[in-house]
Amino acid sequence: MPTRTEGNVPPDGRMLWADVAKGACIVLVVLWHVVVKDYLRVDWRVGLPVPGAWGLLGEQLLPLRMPLFFALSGIFAANAVARPWRVAGRPRIARNLYLYAIWLLIHTALLASAPDFPTDRATDSGELLAQLTVTPSNLWYLYALALYFVIAKALRRVHPAVLLTAAGALSAVAATGLLDSPGNRGQVYQNLVFFLAGVHLRPYLTRWADGTSTRRLAGSGAAYAIGLAAMALTGAQSRPGVYLLVSVIAVAFGLTAAARLARHRLAGPALARLGRRTLGVYVIHMPVLALLDRLLTAPVAGLPGPARALLVTVYPVLLTALVLALSLAAHRCLTALGAHWLFDLPRRRAHSNPEGETMPRIDAPVLPDRTHVEEAARVLSGRVVRTPVLHSPAIDRLAGARILLKAENLQDGGSYKMRGAMLAVGRLAAAGHTGVVAQSTGNHAVAVALAARRHGLAATVVLPEDAAPVKVDRARAAGARVVRAGTTVEERLAVARRIAEVEGHPLVDAYDHPDVVAGQGSASLELIEEAARRGTPLDALVVPVGGGGGIAGACLAAAGTPIEVYGVEPVGCDSLARSLAAGRPTPVAPAPSLADGLRPGCVGDLPFAVARNRVRGVVRVDDDAIAEAFRLLLLDLKVLVEPSGAAALAGALRLGEVAGAGGVARPGGGAPWPPEGRRQMTVGVVLTGGNVEADLVARLAGGRMTVGVAA
Repeated sequence: MPTRTEGNVPPDGRMLWADVAKGACIVLVVLWHVVVKDYLRVDWRVGLPVPGAWGLLGEQLLPLRMPLFFALSGIFAANAVARPWRVAGRPRIARNLYLYAIWLLIHTALLASAPDFPTDRATDSGELLAQLTVTPSNLWYLYALALYFVIAKALRRVHPAVLLTAAGALSAVAATGLLDSPGNRGQVYQNLVFFLAGVHLRPYLTRWADGTSTRRLAGSGAAYAIGLAAMALTGAQSRPGVYLLVSVIAVAFGLTAAARLARHRLAGPALARLGRRTLGVYVIHMPVLALLDRLLTAPVAGLPGPARALLVTVYPVLLTALVLALSLAAHRCLTALGAHWLFDLPRRRAHSNPEGETMPRIDAPVLPDRTHVEEAARVLSGRVVRTPVLHSPAIDRLAGARILLKAENLQDGGSYKMRGAMLAVGRLAAAGHTGVVAQSTGNHAVAVALAARRHGLAATVVLPEDAAPVKVDRARAAGARVVRAGTTVEERLAVARRIAEVEGHPLVDAYDHPDVVAGQGSASLELIEEAARRGTPLDALVVPVGGGGGIAGACLAAAGTPIEVYGVEPVGCDSLARSLAAGRPTPVAPAPSLADGLRPGCVGDLPFAVARNRVRGVVRVDDDAIAEAFRLLLLDLKVLVEPSGAAALAGALRLGEVAGAGGVARPGGGAPWPPEGRRQMTVGVVLTGGNVEADLVARLAGGRMTVGVAA
């Protein structure tokens, strides 16, 4: 996943090409090993030059495979290079060295049973010690990643031009064979420059990939082919710098090709999925290939002539696909059996909770307060959009009050969920996590996917089976793996927890996470500050309620002020209203509603603990009121919000009417709103999101509505 600086946020979809490139790299690596370690050793006896052609193809891809892999690795590591050693050392150095040592021992043991298989292996303790230290084995890329990161971080204050020149010189000399390079040490020498290029030239490399075109693909491909041909015809590979130059051209071609493949309807998603699962393939595929070589070489060579002649052309492709499938299956089985230690450092006690929260859950609560929201606002400044506050005299007349609308539908990811996700994921990344898991009806999942991409983490999000397609598409475009599960929060949460446990990644809860609550609260804090700056301080703050993270954040933002906080829930999805009446979180069976984001089934424990004594009341609104608010925003302010966001305005328009029966649930009762003697109130409304389907927009804008249609 490409990372990016917080002040320079690229458009959606950038991550996909990087995962496609990773997937292509692992396919090419496995194909190369299949060709040289199995295919060319089969006695084909077909009288055709096909085996030689496969061998030649593999050699022509040598300047592309690992240089592209390490350039991508440098892109992914760029943010971590700037982090303190104590933060970055564990995931980037200790983890790779640990994996190298563990899998070197495993390979040594397993490959001992295949002595004829042509790969580096230690046959005594001295060779094993050498491979662990200075003579890396066929797992050398793990060794190299740790070493490269140490070099990049230790020398990060050296001017990039000086650093890349020195690393390029080392690569150029190593390619000539002039340096002593037992094992795979020569590969370590040659590829350092590409890792450093990924770290220091990340903006240029990502812009190159983002600006891909057919002409650029053809041009870079032709340049690569010409370079290979010239190098072969003149024998210039042994001349310093020639092989490096061809590799640079190859990386440019590889980035372009990956960006083009990412747009392919079938190849793009398939390679991207593989690209997010490369570690298991890298460490497992060699023993798998050794086993298949032992099982298949003799039977294949013994096939009748016509069968061999037919198989000789496609055998490398078939065997590569089989090795990939078996490696992925083995990885899945091992993690399902709890062998996470084979693919990551054993979890430290402080991070043993698979839900990965940075503060305890509210069984023994350490509740956030206003200072946490203020801190969140400082951390998020420049990292999320400070969305505008809108005002409409026409809406004021309808409400009987001044209405200030916080347009979080214009936020990155299309909702204010980006705030909590950026804060929570950023802190998990700083703590050394390499991936995150989330579940939601849509907006939180999209936000976590985007935040994970920015911080260079993998993301898996669990969405309901009936999730709005626009939200599913946005999560996938942000590079997340999307899993569909059930229709209730309990079903999604169970699946998300299993995935978090299997993959060893923390779960970023949509509601019961203090960083999420504080991050969401920063939207209300900005609205409060903007209203005060305009000379119209808020009297009330209205926030739609799903799981409760947003209204809990609003309560914290308004703490210490006279601002009254109101929640808005769809009729039949009123868990907070019922919870306030019962004094504890109370689940409901959510009724059909236009506001799909407000149907979690039960307010979260942490949000309830924060909000129970601070919420002035909860307004229940039906689909007709939501649809009318949607149309009002669209036609009067030209603002497109999703029904869940429009529900907030629908509630604000009813604040003056709810003194009667059933509109507001007030803990402990209370006087009607607005207070007597106050003629002009100022009400802040958080328009929480804008991810809405085009066909629903057409129906609502035209005044046609089917009750129960989900956004």
